[in-house]
Amino acid sequence: MKALRYLFIPLCILCLLSCAAIPSSTSKLTKEVISEADGMHQLNVSLVNQLFEEREQRINNFITYEYTPALLENFQKMLPDSVNYQEELPNILKSIVPVINKKRDSLQGIMSSQKTQILGELQSTYTTYTRSTSALQNLIDSAVKLDSAEKDALTAIENLTGVSPNTVQTISSTLDNLLIKSGTTVDEFTQLINTLKQ
Repeated sequence: MKALRYLFIPLCILCLLSCAAIPSSTSKLTKEVISEADGMHQLNVSLVNQLFEEREQRINNFITYEYTPALLENFQKMLPDSVNYQEELPNILKSIVPVINKKRDSLQGIMSSQKTQILGELQSTYTTYTRSTSALQNLIDSAVKLDSAEKDALTAIENLTGVSPNTVQTISSTLDNLLIKSGTTVDEFTQLINTLKQ
């Protein structure tokens, strides 16, 4: 039973030593990178909103300063000479304003649709990124905890047995070599038996 205990401890240490060590600062670094990405996403959303606000203003300026005067001028050209343009202007505006509003609504509807699509794609990409980074962060946190637990276990084993982790690593390497050699010997023995059976 004692021999089993002495064999079990090096095997546990071997398992612990075979894990890659991840510094605890890695977890903090990934959190900062994720936080930076959150800020970049918010910046992207703000830039899209600003871009479309500027485009909306351009549409309004176009409607007010180019489209409406051109429409009124064309409408005035279509009026017969007998109609007093100045007197009929309120009536003309009543008939033209719905056309102008329809044009404005149409242009802004197209822009609103584009904005919604772009923001939707941004959010979809960000959601995928968030899920991935969350999984990565959990994995790194787990690895850091495992590394910390490994160090605690090695210290506890050293305190319990008085054997340093370096000595245990040497024992572990020796055991690996013995297992490899015995596996080769067993293979050779099996081949010999199979040859004798023939």
